[in-house]
Amino acid sequence: MKTPFVARRVAFGVLYATLGAGIIVLLAAASFGASANITIHDAYSRPANDMGAVFLTIENAGSIDEQLDDARSTVAGATEVHETYTVASGDAMRHIPSLTIPAGKSVTLKPGGYHIMLIGLKNDLRPGDRFTIGLHFHDAGWIDVPVVVRPF
Repeated sequence: MKTPFVARRVAFGVLYATLGAGIIVLLAAASFGASANITIHDAYSRPANDMGAVFLTIENAGSIDEQLDDARSTVAGATEVHETYTVASGDAMRHIPSLTIPAGKSVTLKPGGYHIMLIGLKNDLRPGDRFTIGLHFHDAGWIDVPVVVRPF
């Protein structure tokens, strides 16, 4: 008599494990699909010894705007999304809480405009060096971006 009960228990255990694995796969696919709309390319930095910057292009192939809202790296004490703006005495830079990447468009982070600021570099950045930064998007999550240091 105990065999049918054990068999039923095993069958339900297998069913629950299969359903759980299926849900995990669906969640992983949904997460991947969200970041599949964001493409980042041409990431580079310039030689620097205390503070540096990363420049790149972000493309949003999605149908809704995306927000770049954080950045990280292991090469600097702090990594922030910045913009350059004009003041009476020239140009200045400031941290911005987020940068909109419009649906179906691209935004280029370049010298004199938006950029990723590397504050308190742990080592000098020399031509040919390579490192990775992480960019966080509101919907797509974290995306790791390889960066190469180009000469001036």
